[in-house]
Amino acid sequence: MMAIQLMMLAAVAAGVGLLIMVSWFSRLEQDPYAECANWCRVNAEVVSVLRAGDRVFLQVRFTVGTSLIQNDVRYDVPGPLPHAGERVAIQYDPTAPARLVVARPPTAQPTPHLPPG
Repeated sequence: MMAIQLMMLAAVAAGVGLLIMVSWFSRLEQDPYAECANWCRVNAEVVSVLRAGDRVFLQVRFTVGTSLIQNDVRYDVPGPLPHAGERVAIQYDPTAPARLVVARPPTAQPTPHLPPG
């Protein structure tokens, strides 16, 4: 009886471990910017900057309707870091405004070369 219980416990633990690994690896492949293509764009005020290893996080605040939202967002845009008090473009989920990402600057589109004339 004890052996059956131990085997069932091991099977449940293995199943939970498998589910955790599958969900972890499926999240690694997702591009956060693909999900937020239709999110609202707003200029948020930078409250503070945090460097954690090679990653940078900004604490930003912005208003949605009559609510003031203050949250942390990962900053992965190349170039100089914004300082406290500056504004950065972010995108937020209109159904859950605390979900946000830094808006990527628009990529330059190559202009077609027209023949002179």
